[in-house]
Amino acid sequence: MAPIFDFLEFPVLETTRLRLRQLRHEDAPALSELFSSPDVLRFLSQPPLDTHDKAIGLIDWFNGAFDKHEGIQWALTLQGEDQCIGTCGLYDWEREHHYLDIGYHLLPAYWGKGYTTEACKAMIAWSFEHMDLHRIQADCTDGNIASERVLTKCGFKLEGIWRQKYWEHGRFVDNKQFGLLRSEFEALQR
Repeated sequence: MAPIFDFLEFPVLETTRLRLRQLRHEDAPALSELFSSPDVLRFLSQPPLDTHDKAIGLIDWFNGAFDKHEGIQWALTLQGEDQCIGTCGLYDWEREHHYLDIGYHLLPAYWGKGYTTEACKAMIAWSFEHMDLHRIQADCTDGNIASERVLTKCGFKLEGIWRQKYWEHGRFVDNKQFGLLRSEFEALQR
C-alpha cells in the first residue's frame, strides 16, 4: 500500500484536457461568477457569493482545510490556460473509517463537455492511490440529473435517498446518496 498523503505539498493533477491546481486569490472573480450563477445555485442552499471579499474568504477557507489536513479543493483549468472554470474537492475525510466525500462545481459556459467527469475521475484515482480509502461518497439534490450522470459515469452506485433532508429555495428537497467502493473502482480500471 502507498503511504497516506502527508499534505506537505498541494497535489496538482493533470488530465488530457484539464489541470487541477490549488485555488489562488486571483480566482476570486471566477468563484464569484460560479457561486452567483442561478444555474449553479439551483441545487445549492447557499446564498450567492456576490462580493470579491466573500470569494477571497471562500478561497482562504478551502486552502485552510488543506493546511489543517482536512480536505483538498482544486481549481479546474483547461490545459495550457490558467483561468479557473470550476472547482472540485475532497472533504469530510474519515480516516478511521477509510472514506471521504467529493464535490464539484463548474461554470455553466463549460457544461456538457465532460470536464466535470474528467476532473472527478482524476480526483477519484488520486484519492484511492494516496489516501488509504475503502470508499468515496457523494450526494446531490434529487433532480440534479447532470450531477447524477457525473457520478454514474465515474462508477458510483445510488445507495439511497434521504427524504426531504435539505431546505433549498423555500422547500424541502430529497438528497440522493452515492458511493464507490475501492473494489468497484479497481474493477473499472481493468
